[in-house]
Amino acid sequence: MPKHHKKPWTARRIHLWVAIILALPFMVMAISGILISMRSVTQIQVPMSWLGSESVPERLPFMSYMESSDGNVWIGNAKGLTRVGSGQTETIEAFAGQEVVGLAQVANLPWPVVATRMALWVRQDDGQWSAVKRGRVRQVSRLADGRVLVIQGGRGEMADGKPWITADGVTWEIHKRAMMSNKQLPTLDNPTVALHQFMREVHSGAYVFGKGPGEMAWSNVMGWVLILLCLTGLWMWFKREKQKGEERRRIQIQGTPS
Repeated sequence: MPKHHKKPWTARRIHLWVAIILALPFMVMAISGILISMRSVTQIQVPMSWLGSESVPERLPFMSYMESSDGNVWIGNAKGLTRVGSGQTETIEAFAGQEVVGLAQVANLPWPVVATRMALWVRQDDGQWSAVKRGRVRQVSRLADGRVLVIQGGRGEMADGKPWITADGVTWEIHKRAMMSNKQLPTLDNPTVALHQFMREVHSGAYVFGKGPGEMAWSNVMGWVLILLCLTGLWMWFKREKQKGEERRRIQIQGTPS
């Protein structure tokens, strides 16, 4: 039988095997990147037990807290809004699965203004909750006179949000005092940002195509292209290995004496 000599580890062979070994990690990175870029338009939920770097807590940590004038306590967390009072606990169904990041009571109303990541909610007279404003919520707080101030809007960490104010939770207007105060701040002279913040924009495509839809499109295109390259590369390797196996079997059959 003919002897098979081992192929030398050339640069091309090393490159091929490294690509094969890293194909699966690359696909994981591509798929996870696509899902991260779609975080504002998807509501995908997975079991918390899937987490590898965080332990499952006994209770969800609260992200917002408010004590209303009627003695109730309101708690917001990553999974919704809960009211605690008179020995009873009530989960507000309107916010099930939503991340509640801020609570504030308007005047003496028993229901708070509720801030989720991308909307501001108020309870209507019919008991239904409605989003009175859409966009990223940066702050929600109660002023000394009982009105509620909300800073909302803008894309990115350095975007300029608008301060809105309400005295009843229904009528909202720009808080002119906040706007005037902000204009009294010193102007920026050659401002800087951390390198990782700049690199995040480059990685996500926001640097070229803008935030929001632009980075979603970029992440999806690049992610699916990378997945396609990984799958086609693995398929070519599989076919090549199959052909090599068939060739070895054919040589063995030819070399076997009759």
